[in-house]
Order: sequence, then structure tokens, then C-alpha cells
Amino acid sequence: MKNSKPFSPYLVGIALICIAMTMFAACASYSKDKMQGDLQDSVYKFNKRFEGKMMDISSVFVKMDKRRGFLTDSLKVKDQIVFYDSSLLDIQLFKDDLLIKQNSSGAEEEFNKAIVTIRYQLAVLPSNKIKTILVDQEWVQEDEQWWVVPDLDVFFKQ
Repeated sequence: MKNSKPFSPYLVGIALICIAMTMFAACASYSKDKMQGDLQDSVYKFNKRFEGKMMDISSVFVKMDKRRGFLTDSLKVKDQIVFYDSSLLDIQLFKDDLLIKQNSSGAEEEFNKAIVTIRYQLAVLPSNKIKTILVDQEWVQEDEQWWVVPDLDVFFKQ
């Protein structure tokens, strides 16, 4: 009867390395997917509340150092803007202000900033004329949370 070991230490080592590399790749992919999902979720929630003129609720997505100004300036939006339609047109992703390549499945690497382009159809009272504007919202990630840096003046230009 032959005495043989079922697994050689060499094969076990290679198997462990393969498992570790697979887990690392899966975690890296999950991290990017989670970041993109969290960003899209935050953008959607903020804009639905903002367009619904729920400024106090939408302000929880505003970067802390901009929140006070947003709450003050948002009264003008609430009183003078009538939103008719909006469409998210584009999301550009950045890592430390460098544009990140994207493919059909998302970002190719991690990112910490986004420029979200939204097309609005709206009227600025007292006019009832509907106009279309493009707004670039800046979103930044801090402490694994996405925050908008709002520019409400863009609604009153043009």
C-alpha cells in the first residue's frame, strides 16, 4: 500500500493565493459599485426632495459648510421657481480632480468627486415662460458619504 499525501503544500499555497486574489478583486469591485450606487442614490433623493421644495429635508445631502447658505438661499427657489421636468443627463467621476474613465459597467477605479449634469424645465416667477437650463451639480465624498455643493444662483441666471 502506497502512503501518499492527498494535497501537497505547494498546491495548497497556490490555492490560497488564488482565493485571496479573487476576494481582493471582488472587494475592489464591490467598493466601486457601492460608491457608484451610493452616489446615484444620494443624487436621486436630493433632487426629488429639492424639486418638491422640501428644502429642510433635502438639506441633509448638502455639504455641512454650505448648508446654512443653502437653507437661506433655498427660500428664493421655493418662492420663485416652478419645476416642470428634470432629467439626469451625465455623471462625470473624478479622483482628486482627475477625470476617471468609465465603461458600460461603471467606473474603472475609485473616485471621490462627481459632476452631475441635470436638465431642468422650469419657470421663474413672475414669468410663466418655461425655459430649459442645464445645471452641473458638484458632489464630493467625505467619510463614505456623498454631499452636494449647491449653486442655487444658476436657476436665476439667463
